Parts: sequence; C-alpha cells; structure tokens
Amino acid sequence: MAPADLRHFISRLEADGELSRISIPVDPVLEIAAITDRICKRPDGGAALLFEHPEGSQFAVATNLFGSTRRVCLSLGITDLGELTARLNALLDLIPGLDSHSLDHQLTALPEFCAYAPRAATEAEPTLVRMDPPDLTCFPFLHSWPDDGSADGHGRYITLPQVFTANPSGGTPNCGVYRVQLRGGREAAIQWKAGSGAARHAEMYRKTGTPMPVAIILGGDPATLFSAMFPLPGDLDELTFAGFLSDTPLTTAPCITVPLRVPTGAEVIIEGYVEPGETATEGPFGNHTGFYSPAAPAALLRITSIRHRPNAIIPATVVGPPPMEDCWMAQAWERLLLAFLHKLVPAITDIHLPFEWIFHQSAIISLEHPQPGMVRNISAQLWALPWFKSARVLLFVAADAGITDLSQAAWKSINVTDCGDDCIHDSATGRLALDATGCRSPGPGVKISAETAALVTHRWREYLLP
Repeated sequence: MAPADLRHFISRLEADGELSRISIPVDPVLEIAAITDRICKRPDGGAALLFEHPEGSQFAVATNLFGSTRRVCLSLGITDLGELTARLNALLDLIPGLDSHSLDHQLTALPEFCAYAPRAATEAEPTLVRMDPPDLTCFPFLHSWPDDGSADGHGRYITLPQVFTANPSGGTPNCGVYRVQLRGGREAAIQWKAGSGAARHAEMYRKTGTPMPVAIILGGDPATLFSAMFPLPGDLDELTFAGFLSDTPLTTAPCITVPLRVPTGAEVIIEGYVEPGETATEGPFGNHTGFYSPAAPAALLRITSIRHRPNAIIPATVVGPPPMEDCWMAQAWERLLLAFLHKLVPAITDIHLPFEWIFHQSAIISLEHPQPGMVRNISAQLWALPWFKSARVLLFVAADAGITDLSQAAWKSINVTDCGDDCIHDSATGRLALDATGCRSPGPGVKISAETAALVTHRWREYLLP
C-alpha cells in the first residue's frame, strides 16, 4: 500500500533502514545541500536524510527521500517499477484506436481512470496552524549552490513545491513542480516554463487583467509529487493520475484565501496571487548541467496565507550534476513512458533514460527485429511526440542485445554504427538519432554458447572462484 502522506513515508523509510537522522544543528544555507550532494553521489543513491534541527528554524528538513529505486517503489506502494508499466498498459488496452494527440481526452473518458478522481472535502483542514502574519523566512528552505539567486541576492528556494493554478473560468486545475525563490517573508518568484499549465493559465489571467490565484503545497501524498513532475499527455488531470499511481483517490480541501482546492495531508500550504505581468528577476540557479541557468524574469507571487502542521517537515531536493535524487525519480516516468510507447510505436520493446541524459529527453531505445530504414521512421515518430520533441540524442539498439546502461550502449554504437547511413541528423533542430541496432552488420555477434554457459555455471564451485 502506498503511504498516505510524507510522514507515513518517512516512518516507513526509517522502519526499513532507509533513513538517516542528523540531530546536530546544520545550516540550510549551503551546508545541507553539500551533505545531500555527497550522499546522492553514492552508487546506490545513499540514504534519505532527516535534518532535525536546521539552524534558524523550528522545522525539520528531509532530503534525498526518493533517491533510490527502492525508495521510489516504497513511495508508490509497489515492489518493482515494472508494475507501473503493467498497470498503465492494462489501462491503455481499454482505449480503441489510441491517438497521441488526444490521449488525455481518451484516458479521461475511461470510467476505470475517472474512478481515481479526487474526493472533495467541504472544509479546509482544521489541524493546520495559520501563521499570522505569513512569513516564508521561518522555514528552512535551502540555498543549494553559492551563486543561486545572486542576481537579486535571494539564494533560498522551495525545491519540491507542488504549484496549483487554474484557468479564470475554473475547470480542472494544473499541478506542476516549478522553481520557487524566496524574496522575503511574503513574496516569492515562480519560474514556470513556457508552455506549462501554469504558464498557460497566467496568460489567460493576463488577458483578463485580474490577479491569478496560486496555491503551493509541500509534502502530502508522494504520488501527487510524482504526478506533478511527470510530463503527462495534454491536460490530463495530475490529481486523478496521482490517485491512479497510488491506487487510491486523493481528497482535496478548499484553500482559505484563494479559490483553489489542494490535496489534504500537506505539511505546508502557501496561498497567494500573481498580478498580471508583474515579475521579479529569478536566478541564476545551479542545475543538472553542472552550470547555472541564467537569471530571468519570473512571476511574482504575493503571499496571502501560510498554514502548516505544528511540527512540519520540509521536503527538499538538490538539483545538480548526476547522479542526484531526481534521476531516480525519473525512473518511474521511464516505466510509464514505456507503456505509452508500447501502444504508440509497437516496435519499441524497452526504453532507458541514462542519468546523464534524462533532462535532455534523450534515451536508449530497444527495437524488436530492426530492419534498415526502421530507425529513420521511428525517430521521426518520436520527435513528433511531446516527450521527445527536444531530445538531443536517440540511440537505437536491438532488443536482443540486452543493453541496459550507457556504457554498453556506447560500446555498441561505436562498433556497429555506420556514420554515413546510420546517423540521422535533423538539421532544423540539431537533434540526432543513431542506429546502433547492428541490422546492417554482416554475420552473427560474438556470444558464448548456451551449452557452455550452462556447464560453467554448473561447475563454478569446482573452479574455487568467488
């Protein structure tokens, strides 16, 4: 069973030996991030960390909560990530004539999917403490890298926010994870990406000339965080998809100063308004490239309310050169993406998002029975999908090659790729597809025979080798 909220998840991690508590005071300015970065770089992703006494705050901070395959599975109540592929495959099997352009509407039309729509509570959560006046600086939000926010001198960020917005006429809200930079006690800058749900809503409000309500939650059901991070098709409702992920519908409750609803069970709820066209300079911000994204205008949020649990735990993540926590979280999306691809491009049998490539939408893709010319056709199909529209590199391999990591893929590609025929370059965008399936290679590959492999396995102890 999936954990109901952040506290249940942390308790489960501790019971399973996956959590390390840090009881001494630690500074949320640079020090917590430096510790987290060092732990994340361990081969198995390191432990989840609970900083019980961050300097300058009464609230604890949790980092690297999802920083391993095992913890991602625990957060979603599954034993293997392959269960996500199987469950979504079963749902997609119910759709006749799957269409990538209307996939969100096709899913929403399924009663089996709508059964996970959130339930509506009539009143706001009574157990939360309202902060009067609201003050973001009371919380131990992280300053991760030295030059973060240096353009305006605001280095602290909320790094795992679930940001809720809706269009002016109501309808299904959007929930996304965006950078939120603190700018004092009652202001924050939100950097939502162009084309995102929040950006589309902001443009609608700009045209009406009215302030846009925004709600931000921290914590709650881990499935909601995953759903908010995933690039779901079209305008698919993130909260219904979160219910599908955890196999239990969420419950939402009304906010108290903005006309939005948010899931119950959060550690902190922040509410406010973005005035049309009002911006602040956000950044630079250290990211997965190993460099800083440049400072840029971002929406300015004016806070109207903050509510929190009396002993709130602040979930945070550190973004930087891989491996980092978000790389492990992306493995869940990889398994869901495979289910979509199974239906849209049946020749694809598997997909692997190397940690080093994830954030460029680049992938290693396994094909069943590859033939000359197949990669050219399939790469064009994938580049037309939103998930691969910006993919810098797509590397195709044969399914029977059993390639599961970047090192094997590099070896295969350098040996079987014909740079004249097997490199497909999209000159308009610079995107590249490589046919490393070996379908043009003469003769069979080098492989130990099944009989010899079985013999060696049978006699292994006789060799006195470890």
